Amino acid sequence: MAEKRGYPVGVQTFEEVVAPDCVYVDKTEYVYKMATSKAKNFFLSRPRRFGKSLFVSTLKAYFEGRRDLFKGLSIDKLEKEWIQYPVLRLDLSQGKYYELERVKKTFSTILNQYEEIYGLEQKEDWDFNNRLTKIIQTAYRQTGRKVVVLIDEYDAPMLDSINDAELQNQIRQRVRDLFSPLKAQSDYLHKVFLTGISKFSQLSVFSELNNLNDMTFDPEYEGICGITEEELLTQMKPDVEWLAEASGRTYDETVAELKRRYDGYHFSKRMTDIYNPWSLIYAFEKGDIGDYWFSTGTPTSLIDILKEKEMDIPDLDGLEANLSRFNAPTEHISDPVPVLFQSGYLTLKAYDKESDLYTLGFPNREVATGFANCLYQYFVPPVTGTKDQMTIAYHSFRTKKTTLDDFLDAIRKWYSSIPYSITDRNQNEQLYQSLLYALLVAVGADVHAEQQTADGRMDISLKMHDAIYILEFKYDKTQDEAIEQVKEKDYAVVFASDPRPIYAVPMNVDAEKRTIEKPAIVRLK
Repeated sequence: MAEKRGYPVGVQTFEEVVAPDCVYVDKTEYVYKMATSKAKNFFLSRPRRFGKSLFVSTLKAYFEGRRDLFKGLSIDKLEKEWIQYPVLRLDLSQGKYYELERVKKTFSTILNQYEEIYGLEQKEDWDFNNRLTKIIQTAYRQTGRKVVVLIDEYDAPMLDSINDAELQNQIRQRVRDLFSPLKAQSDYLHKVFLTGISKFSQLSVFSELNNLNDMTFDPEYEGICGITEEELLTQMKPDVEWLAEASGRTYDETVAELKRRYDGYHFSKRMTDIYNPWSLIYAFEKGDIGDYWFSTGTPTSLIDILKEKEMDIPDLDGLEANLSRFNAPTEHISDPVPVLFQSGYLTLKAYDKESDLYTLGFPNREVATGFANCLYQYFVPPVTGTKDQMTIAYHSFRTKKTTLDDFLDAIRKWYSSIPYSITDRNQNEQLYQSLLYALLVAVGADVHAEQQTADGRMDISLKMHDAIYILEFKYDKTQDEAIEQVKEKDYAVVFASDPRPIYAVPMNVDAEKRTIEKPAIVRLK
């Protein structure tokens, strides 16, 4: 059996990750590229748990001149000088910012450690900008070299207070105060690097830093965090081989399942495939390809905005948008798209050069299923305790223990169980489509909504191993109208090269009974 290697679960320190008994995917070429760039100030946005802190730790070790840690890595062949710079790492992720006093205490603690290092009196009654200015100038004088400032998760204070506008404004002032020396002390600085999840336009660090180099969508840096497909199939090939044996799959089956579950992130027009590093590491450590990244702690304020804007899961998967929309600041969540993108729930799926539009969508099954589960629990209260029953019904149909008719009967009963207060809010076919789509995604089905064709968009397509089903919704009309639309718009042509039979399933909602009629299924191919 292939040997299991050591995996850095939860480890964000470069020294620990490059230990002989630990797996490290070499990102040091990006370190050298950034270090030798003419730019001074850099910003990188990536979703949570995507390796930002590890990269900051790698930068710290490099700028401190710790060549011994980089033996055998890409940068060892590139770097000849290994100059030692004074490095300030300000990690804002270490605090919780639910009240102003906590902000002050966290910032003061961060500065205290460097005041101690450089023998400065700890003047906690000083403003943060004065304290950081003194640290920078002293570090420069004592070492004779310009200072490197690394700021990890700069936006953590604002994200913690995003639901409290007054507190967030107060926190923003403190963050502005802390970071203002990054411009004023530019003559003493060698490089400044900030990471975060989102952008806050009113935060002066963006407006005051000269020539800020935003690496977020730069093709040259798209693989800086996360695991590229090339890295997975080369540097991590032994781990894939071990996982294949541990999970009872072939090597090719394992690669396909890892891709389906964790791949799909893109951060530039090149659309280079990036895998979620957190999930990959956990899968290798546990020997099981499960769901590890998604947290059900999706802010209720975000879901409220989705409801207010009447945006459902089908609207999000395949959304077309200009860069300015999903790269927008997130001080006030009036549009959920920037938050969903910057948080990693949505990613780039395609780019059209002529229209300059990106197509956004869920990156992979892990995210789509987790997000659907979260929305399902929010939209459909626990009294509809049939989700577990629907999971059983779906998997019974998938494994051929029951028929399609049985599964559709389960769906009809499920619709009937949804409280009147939910279905009465917005009586139309879109509501029933969205509810079923969220349910099917949540139970792990291979399902797509609003799939574009040459003459329209099909409501839902459900792929099983031996058939494809096109579900067309109508509200208080007839099944014949639904079938006619599927045929007239030739939805089946999308699957022309697929050898599986294709069926049209009319989903006509009976307004009085608040469920679908028993469908008369028609084979199309």
